Amino acid sequence: MVKNSPEGFEILSPAKLNLYLDVVGKRKDGYHEIVGLFQTISMFDRMWVTFTKEGIIIESNVYIKNNVIEMVYNNFRKITGKDFGVRIKLEKRIPIGAGLGGGSSNAGAFLKFLGKCFDVPEDELLFIAKNIGSDVPFFLFGGTAIVKGKGDIVEPLKTIEGYSVDVAFPGFSISTAFMYEFLKEEDWRKGPGDPYELYEAFLRKDVSKIKELSYNIFQNLVFRKYPEVKEVYKLLRSRNPIVSMVTGTGSSVFALFEGDIGTYRFLGGEGYGS
Repeated sequence: MVKNSPEGFEILSPAKLNLYLDVVGKRKDGYHEIVGLFQTISMFDRMWVTFTKEGIIIESNVYIKNNVIEMVYNNFRKITGKDFGVRIKLEKRIPIGAGLGGGSSNAGAFLKFLGKCFDVPEDELLFIAKNIGSDVPFFLFGGTAIVKGKGDIVEPLKTIEGYSVDVAFPGFSISTAFMYEFLKEEDWRKGPGDPYELYEAFLRKDVSKIKELSYNIFQNLVFRKYPEVKEVYKLLRSRNPIVSMVTGTGSSVFALFEGDIGTYRFLGGEGYGS
């Protein structure tokens, strides 16, 4: 979602939840093969972008090491041959290292914005996104999607509607790479059913099936390594949600509700980043 403002083009960059996440193998390049059901929600970072003659300047309310927005800028200019500069003011509201995809979302939203500004085709944007990071291709679409491969295969779906969530961040980050190091092959392919079945259950509002099929391969591992996260999970469970679950590799936990009981709504992909 983009609008013009006195501070420049304002871009909303949403968080995502993993409603289903399993690992099904490991690639020769060292990346794990995943399968998942991803969903953006109405928790946003904000960016204000103004074009300049050359270079990139990023101002942020938090310190970010190896900012992926700069990676997008450099890759976009190199691959498309477009010559321009930008000044970006970034307001982070999505916690860093929380399993909510904040950095990848910033990258995807900025890349989609540049694609619109310079009329770059979707396949070229996807190529750039895959070079930036595993979750970035998903954030070119937003909404609801089945995600496979190392995160680079995205199948956008009709947006799930009629649900909301509360999200709890325990106040510390968890490294995705660190959590993947602890996965063993015997942990793979343990998900109940598959994400397509879960997606259909969401469309039907089949609460019992949603409870049965929701899954995150990392949840019990996160609980063992970080007992504080399990305490947050128990607290959210006390609100009697449909499901309470860790998202990504943690550290955030969400509680899912039917209707508008939760703070954040499921967010469609249409219009996002345009």
